[in-house]
Parts: sequence; C-alpha cells; structure tokens
Amino acid sequence: MKKVLYVIVGLLVIYLVLCMFGPSRILVERSIVINAPAENIKAAFTDFKFFRKNWSPWTEKDPSMTIVDEGESGKPGSKYSWVGNKEVGTGTIELLSIDGDTVVEKLTMKLPREMEARIFLITKTEGSATNVKWGMKFLVSFFGRAPMLFMSMDKMMGPDFENGLAKLKTVMEAMPAVAKTYKGYEIKEIAWEEKNYIGKKETVAFEKLSAFFAETYPKLGAEFGKNKIEMIGAPSCIYFSYDETGQKTECAAVFGCGKGIEIKGWQKFTIQPCPKVLHIAYYGPYNEQMKAPHEAMDEYMKEKGLTQNGVVEEYVTDPGTEKDSTKWLTNIYYIIK
Repeated sequence: MKKVLYVIVGLLVIYLVLCMFGPSRILVERSIVINAPAENIKAAFTDFKFFRKNWSPWTEKDPSMTIVDEGESGKPGSKYSWVGNKEVGTGTIELLSIDGDTVVEKLTMKLPREMEARIFLITKTEGSATNVKWGMKFLVSFFGRAPMLFMSMDKMMGPDFENGLAKLKTVMEAMPAVAKTYKGYEIKEIAWEEKNYIGKKETVAFEKLSAFFAETYPKLGAEFGKNKIEMIGAPSCIYFSYDETGQKTECAAVFGCGKGIEIKGWQKFTIQPCPKVLHIAYYGPYNEQMKAPHEAMDEYMKEKGLTQNGVVEEYVTDPGTEKDSTKWLTNIYYIIK
C-alpha cells in the first residue's frame, strides 16, 4: 500500500515540477498580405455574420451549428454564441475594441473544455496592400501547464488561422474597391498646377461673406469684360485663415485668369504647383451644411498626418440659373504643405 502511495506522490511531484516548467502563455498567430484597404479588412473581421459566411475556418467544420447573435454588428459589445459538434465545441466571441489598426475580441469556450482567450487582428498598410496578422493568445493555469509541454497549440490551431486568412484574401481581393468616405464625402488627392487669380482680399465676418461675394463678383466681372480678359474656371474664394472664435476669415473673392494678367485696383494671387491637393465635390446650398465637407477634410488630414496651407472654394453652379440648391456644385480644394 505504501509503495502505491509513494508512486502516487512521486507522480504528483513530477507533475508539479512539469507545471513549473510549462508555458504560462500561449500565442498562435499567422500573417498574410491582402490587396485591399485596411478599413475594409477590419470591417470584414468585426462583422460576425460576414465572418461566418465568407471566411471563418470553423464554419466548414460544422455548417449546421446553432448561432445566436447579439448587439449591433461591427460595434464593441456585439457578440455571437454557438453550439456545434465536437470539432467546434460551444462558446462565445465578443468584440471588445477597435483601436486604430488593432481589433480585439474575447473568446470564451465552454466545450470541449472551459477556457478564455483574446483573439486579435492587426493591420498595417503597405502601399496599396495591407499586411494582416490574425491570432490568439491566452493564459494557461498552473495545473494546465504540464500538458502544454507535450503538445503544440501552434501546430494544432495554426492551420485554422492560415485557412481563414487565405479565404479572407480571396474574398477581399475579389470585392470591388470601395473608396473610404469621411462624413459621407469621398476625398481625392490630386496634383495642382499653377493657378493665377485676380480679385479682392479682405478680413470678413462669417455673417457678411455672402454680401462680400455679392458686391465683389459683379464688379470683378465688369472689369474682366472691360479689359477683355477671359475668366478661367468659375468664381472662387481663396481662404487664408479661418477664425472660429472671432467668427471671421481672411479671404479673397477671385476669378481665375492667365499668367501675367493685371487689373489696376485689383490684387493678383498665384497658387504655386503642388503635388498633393485634397478635393471634395460638394453639392448643396451655401449655408451651415458646408461645414461638413470641411470637417471631413480635417478628419482626413488628421488621419494622414497632413497640414493645409490654404483653401480654395470654386463655385461652379450659378444660383441664378439653377434654383435647386441641392444641385449647386462647389469644388473644395485644400492645398497641402
């Protein structure tokens, strides 16, 4: 009897020693390069229905598993639970956070054994493509560390992550490219050639801008006609500063013209060539709604780390001939330093 007891104690001691040397953390991750924007890839990861239908490596292991979705899709707090066969088990995945290029989810398994882990997706833009890293990490309890010495979770689970990423690549690269929008506006980066203008520069209160344009443009148009100067483009405004606190702006109401043109009593303005200018085509009235495209520009520049060196608004549509203000086109350009 004592021998049996000694054997049991000996085995227990060996097991405890093995637990001391076993890993306390497990990390399984795989990477792939996908020719698609990072934002689209993160959306494909955080939309659980899209994930299960299009690229989950576990759906094919049990297509008839029972699914329950909760929360608003793509938003932190959304989650889904499943009950499946022996290969997929029973558990829940919850979206915890979307922080810049990193998305984190919580995996809670009930079967085949209880465990909790963090699933992560990290994106890194590489030119027009995105490097995607997808993986899982979890803590191993002390008494669960000994078995980890004799099994490779990387070899067991790694192929699933490889399979999923391969499917994601196929799905994303087959999708038509969709331009990201900012507050509903698509922002294009264009090259700017030298442009010359004639006009009048003043510091104007926001509330008096319409009156400033209404007074300046007819007089400027008359001068262009009298001097037989061809106007290039549409009536425009160059904004040099914009003071929200003081509710005023330093700006110039201008007409485009050829290089070297001068008109006595009026000022010349030249915007030099620029390799990067941001452009938004805004359709709408000249009122509070025009804040939105400028807020979109600010959001874009903040995301890209850009700084503007002047703003030009080009008023393409003549309100006198087009009464529907929703059809008024204003080209908004941000000159980037």
